[in-house]
Amino acid sequence: MLCISALAMHFNNSVKLQVTSLMMKKINSKRSFVSKVVIISLLLFTINCSLFTAYCNSEIIDRIVAYVDDAAITLSEFQENFLKMKKSIPDITERETIDSMINRLLLIKQAKTMRLEGLTDDELLREYIDVKIRSVIFIKEDDIRQFFMARIDEFKGADYLSVRDEIEQYLFELETNKQLRKHIEDLRGAAEITINLER
Repeated sequence: MLCISALAMHFNNSVKLQVTSLMMKKINSKRSFVSKVVIISLLLFTINCSLFTAYCNSEIIDRIVAYVDDAAITLSEFQENFLKMKKSIPDITERETIDSMINRLLLIKQAKTMRLEGLTDDELLREYIDVKIRSVIFIKEDDIRQFFMARIDEFKGADYLSVRDEIEQYLFELETNKQLRKHIEDLRGAAEITINLER
């Protein structure tokens, strides 16, 4: 009877050890999983902190200084144009430069709408101005003669016929600029333009 009791006790202890062993394995397995999750979370947190710090300490390289409908002008584009224009027009202002860039964008957009072609934007602009503005300008003979008579002293004795073509060309360019300014005003009035040059 004692043997059976001892055997039963031994069996119970053996079962308890196995159950305890299984429970410990499960606990260890859970701990291992939790440890892995904690380590991964810590790594991700560290990476995010590093990226956030780098982002906060980095300086803005470029930003938008103007919108023209769906097109944008960046600070770097503006600065590059401003420096170029300063070489030929030393007293040009930042506002005049950005306005010039906006006008250019509006004209190029119109040229593309008309399906005009040019190898460069400059060629495209010239083509557009020729078609849209210059082709409809006509300088009357009376206007040429009137200009000559009003400034006859400036021509230092030259006769009308010798300076006629020069005057016509001058009046033609004058009218082209006038019509182009008006056309640009109309385009700007119909466009959605936002300018932010403040730093």
